[in-house]
This record gives sequence, structure tokens and C-alpha cells, in this order.
Amino acid sequence: MVSKPLFAYVDARLKQIKGSHRPFGGMSVLAVGDFYQLPPVRHSKPLCVFDPADIDLWHEHFHMITLTEIMRQKDDVAFAEMLNRIRVKERRDELSQADRDLLSRTVTEPELCPTDVLHIFATNKQVNEHNTATLEKFHSNIIKIDADDFQKDPQTGRMSRQNRPLAGRRGDLPDTLNVAEGARVMLTRNLNVQQGLVNGAFGQLVRVVRSENDQHILKLGLRMDNQASARNKRRGASESDDLVYVERLEDNLKQRGAIRRQFPVKLAFSCTVHKTQGLTTQAAVVSLKKMFEPGMAYVALSRVTSLSGLYLLELDETKLYANTEVTAALQTMRQASVEDMMPLLLLRETVSRPDTLTIVHHNAEGLPSHISDLKSHHELCLADVLCLTETHLQGSFVAESLHLDGYNMFKRNRHVSYTNFPQIAHRSGGGVAVYVKNHLKVCEKQYLHNVTDLEFLVLKVEAPFPALIAVVYRPPDYSLRPFLENVVSLLDALDVMDCHPVIVCGDFNENLLLGGRKPILELFQSRGFSQLITAATTDKNTLLDLVFISQPQRSLHSGVMRTYYSYHNPVFCVLSSSLS
Repeated sequence: MVSKPLFAYVDARLKQIKGSHRPFGGMSVLAVGDFYQLPPVRHSKPLCVFDPADIDLWHEHFHMITLTEIMRQKDDVAFAEMLNRIRVKERRDELSQADRDLLSRTVTEPELCPTDVLHIFATNKQVNEHNTATLEKFHSNIIKIDADDFQKDPQTGRMSRQNRPLAGRRGDLPDTLNVAEGARVMLTRNLNVQQGLVNGAFGQLVRVVRSENDQHILKLGLRMDNQASARNKRRGASESDDLVYVERLEDNLKQRGAIRRQFPVKLAFSCTVHKTQGLTTQAAVVSLKKMFEPGMAYVALSRVTSLSGLYLLELDETKLYANTEVTAALQTMRQASVEDMMPLLLLRETVSRPDTLTIVHHNAEGLPSHISDLKSHHELCLADVLCLTETHLQGSFVAESLHLDGYNMFKRNRHVSYTNFPQIAHRSGGGVAVYVKNHLKVCEKQYLHNVTDLEFLVLKVEAPFPALIAVVYRPPDYSLRPFLENVVSLLDALDVMDCHPVIVCGDFNENLLLGGRKPILELFQSRGFSQLITAATTDKNTLLDLVFISQPQRSLHSGVMRTYYSYHNPVFCVLSSSLS
């Protein structure tokens, strides 16, 4: 439902806010939807369909992932599969006999349809006629609510209330509302998005609040279908009241100088297909008459959760067709590789086995500023051991907010890591930390012989199987010679412990994708280690984040994950308890 002009405006505004010329100001944009449903109102081309008249941001910047699990009709597989076929059906194609028979079972006469379920029509005229007829048929206490319209008096220059409502236009608040207590209604404006009081939200009119002299209606008490909306208490509601009290909104009429005050509601015994987009209901009456654009009939039919809840007033196969431009556009759109985007999620079965150990290293570029991102990252929570570099922690105290549920934390800050390099020790930044799942048995090895100038942390894992894990951070300006000397001392100390496999991970600031000698890589290889990561780990296509292992045959899987908040992407390896 997002138009091309609005999409282009979002891009331009984010560039302005972020001060960046990158697409969308460098922000990550996740677009979710179904182009076979209805396009934006009054805009004919969906985002995926090229239009030379509009800025095209779609094809250049977006890749597609197709979700395959059906949620709305998950308990009626036959109905869901039929809807999927209707969703992509071309106009010239005929329904299969099986689909025709299935839909024919739902066709019924208007008088046999339940009156208490939503009726869905193509046009506002059909909706208004049904709403008016239903109100008059089932409610005798109809209340007429005129809009309060104000217009400037040409003689006095003051705003004066009109004796009767002016003739508003489409999109204005209504001239007159005919409602009744007990009638189904719908909001027509966003009142409180956080609490679900939005344009298109359904409810029942329960109470009409009048002024003391009974001459003017002040509020409408609604019981919303979404009961969470009842938390939006209006003044005048008692503590036990579960109603939402809606007051008149003030809006400028399209007629010059006129102001209207009216309730942002309308009758909702029925509504248009456009209004139902996104709605899920147990039952609905659907009319295919006057359907006028691709995807319209599909949206109407697919609002219900099962075939048993669908009441079809007529079966017109000519109304069941998809937009061929959308079909062509989606066939040429670039597909995203789920394996590249979520490699660890795809290994959940292996990761959850008791005989495996999953180790993740991530340069977090500041733990305090990114702890909420770490906690919400759907793959990091799969790590048994989460090693972090550039934690930027200071002092011995660790705030409660920096702890991860289900993990024990170990850390070593930069200022305690250097003896002979005070210029680095006194500088902010750096530091390492390790989070370990609290069911693992581990111990920290704090003091290692001759390791005096290195940001590192070593843990010995004793269960589920023995392993030594070290995390190392090398600042970009830390010269190679002293760094390598301390790494040699670290590897000597690890060797003395006689525990395998040994895993050393971290950000070594040696780009393995660049040509020339690799002193750090060569050192580890000379000590019998293999390096597992082969793809770039940073935004600038460099490979700085490495995982060295003494027994590479123990590694079942390794690779690079994705993140949105750090220059570095996390790297991982999944280890087996045995060499086989």
C-alpha cells in the first residue's frame, strides 16, 4: 500500500536526516507485503512494477525472499492452496474444476447469509446502501448526528456555526452520521496508533454521551474488537468501563475557510475490499459484483480463516485474476539467499545437539551502545559461547543491563591489558568479553606467562566436551612485532594446558582478502592452526574477523552472519565433540 512517490519521499527524508547520500540514508529497510494484493489507492503501479514517470528505488536496492508458511488459513489447507492458485491466476486462465466445485459450495442467497458477520463489497456505494438498509432493519433508535461546521462571516470576520452542515467532499468527515447504540462501526481516522485506534479498526457503538441539556452529542463510547484499545481511557469513563470514548475531531473542509467538527466513525456492517486489506476474520459475506481491478477478488476471499466461514453471493470467475505486470516484475526480481543471510538459523537442529558447541565472535563496536541490538539478534542467542571484541567497557562494575539472560559473563578491559604501552592502555575503546551459556562448565584462565600486552581472554570449557577458547583484539595501530610476540606467548600458554581443540577468535586487523604477506595468519599456521572464515566480515569487503582452530576436522560448520548495527559482521563455528 506504499506508493512510488511516498517511497521516494522516505528515501529523500532519510538521506536528509542521516546526512548521507547512500540509499535511504544508509538505513536498513525491510519491506513486507504481497504485490498480488491491492496497490496504493489512486496509484496504479505497485512498487515492483517499473514506471518511467516515477523514481524507481525498488529494482536497484531490494532482493526478495518468499515466505512459504500460510498463517491465516493454516487450519484449512485445501482452502489455502486454492487461494494461492487464485492469487496468481491470469485473466485468460480458467479455474480448475476442483477449485470451481470448492468455491461453488460457498455460494448462497443474500437472505440466507448471517447478518452479524462482515459484508465485503467492491464500491463505497454498495457499502453505504447495505449499511443504511441493515441499520434501518435491525435498529429502531437511530440517532442522527450532524457535523458542527464553522465558516467565517464576511461581515464580522468571525467564525460562526452554520445552521446545517455544509456539503463535504469525499475524504471529509461526514456531513451527517446515522448510527444507533448496538450498531457496528469503524474508525475513519488514526486516533492512537500504539493502542490500535486506527483508521479501519472495528467496534460496536455502546453508549452515546450527550450534553447536560441533551441538545448536543459530546462523545461516542465504543467497544473495540481489539480489547487492548480499551486502555485508551477517555475523560468521563469510569474505572470499570471497558469502552473507548471518541470525541469529535476538527478538520478543514476542502471548501475554503470552513472547519468541521465531527466524529471519525462510520457504519461498518459492511466495508470495501480496500478497507479489509490486512483484516483476518472467522466469517464474511463477499460480493464479487463490480470488482474492478486485479487482486481485488483474491483479497476479499482470503480474509476468512476457512472455507466454512465464506459466504459468496455469486461466483463470477472473470473477477478472479492477478496483475500480469506484477507477475512479470516478480519473475525478474533478484532473489535473496537465505543461507547467506541467516546461516546459523538454518543449522538450528545441529546447534541444539548436546554433542556440539557453537562459538560466535563479534566486534560489537561498543557493548553499552549495542546491548539491545545483541539481545534482539535472532542468531546470536544460538551461541553457546559469544566472544566480543571492542566492548568499550571501563572499570570493574558491570551494569545489570549488560547481562544476557541465560549467560555468564567474563570480561577484560583495555586498561588492564597493557604493561608496556600506556598510550594504548589509557585510550578509550577496545576490551574483550565472553558470554557463556550458564549450563556449560567453564573456568577463566586469567594469568598467562609472558602475555603482558594483549587484549585477550581465555576460557577452558570442561563440559559438554573439553575445549580452550581465546578471544583477541588487535587495535589497528598496534605494531605487528610486539603483537606477534604476545600472541606467541599466548599460544605457548595454551599449548601447556594440553587441551584440544583450541579456538582463537577475534578481530586481528589483518585483511586476509588483501594480497601480500599475512604474518598473523602465517604464525597460526606454523603452530598447526587452520583459519575457518573465508568471506568478507566488514562493510568495506575486508576479512578482519578470524577463527583459528587446532583441530579443523572438529568444525562441522563455519561462516559469516549478518548484522545491521556494526561495521563488522559476526563469525561463527559449530564444533563436534569428536574428530570423526
